[in-house]
Amino acid sequence: PDADDDYSVCHPCGLTPESVADSLIKADIDLFICSYNPAATLQTEKELAMKYLGHRDNDEKREITAIPMVPESQSQKKHIIFVLDQSASMACDWAGVVAAYNHFIDWLCQKQRYSDLVSVVQFGTFADVTVKKQPILGIPSDLKFGCDHHTIFLPAAQSACILAKSTPPSHTPSIIFMSDGEVGDDDAKQAANRFSNFNTTLQDRLENELELNVIAFGSMACHTQLKHIANSSQNGRFHMSTDTAELSNLFVQIADAGFHVADLLEAEIGKRISDAVSDKLALE
Repeated sequence: PDADDDYSVCHPCGLTPESVADSLIKADIDLFICSYNPAATLQTEKELAMKYLGHRDNDEKREITAIPMVPESQSQKKHIIFVLDQSASMACDWAGVVAAYNHFIDWLCQKQRYSDLVSVVQFGTFADVTVKKQPILGIPSDLKFGCDHHTIFLPAAQSACILAKSTPPSHTPSIIFMSDGEVGDDDAKQAANRFSNFNTTLQDRLENELELNVIAFGSMACHTQLKHIANSSQNGRFHMSTDTAELSNLFVQIADAGFHVADLLEAEIGKRISDAVSDKLALE
């Protein structure tokens, strides 16, 4: 390759708003800034937009277009609460569950959701809070398997709701409940009622339904009981996962819900083209 194509040669001082704006204007390029985290990119957008608009060669006073990749209703920071079954039947799959959990965290980092908080409840007969409201850059990557021979849903539901209730006003709670088991019907009903009661509290406080994703893992999970828990909120969803590879993809799908990047970008570009055609026809 030519030496002039080398990044360090072209930009010995790195990229600056001035150099970026200058290159764009000289090449007659319109810029779309697509942000997954407008709060994190706001200052960069402002500086670049100012340099672009005020550039001496920008005679048409064109402006940079900012496109938030997250709908405004979903742009609020989240407190994500994992509720993970660690009963004896999960022993062989636990390493894969932890890998799926880390894949989810990596996805949050990739999308620059550094303000999100994560908590983890691990449960069998009892429930243990092993991660509590930690920023994603500070959470442990290893979740120790505290093998428990039995599964009971109610303690896990109670711990999850206590964590959700402690969510800071700047965040909204989002619960991911995963189990491979079946419990007594009374226990399942009590767990569902616990989530339903918290959902009512959340509606009164935030006028919003609890985001609750419930996952039936493996072939032995009781779908009826887990669906009942998911139905505790109108914003509840029931999912199935046969193995940890599918679980990893499912975690990301849950996190990615609402991120319709291609549709947003296509709509914005279409609008820009339509406006340009209208302006041209008006001039003619």
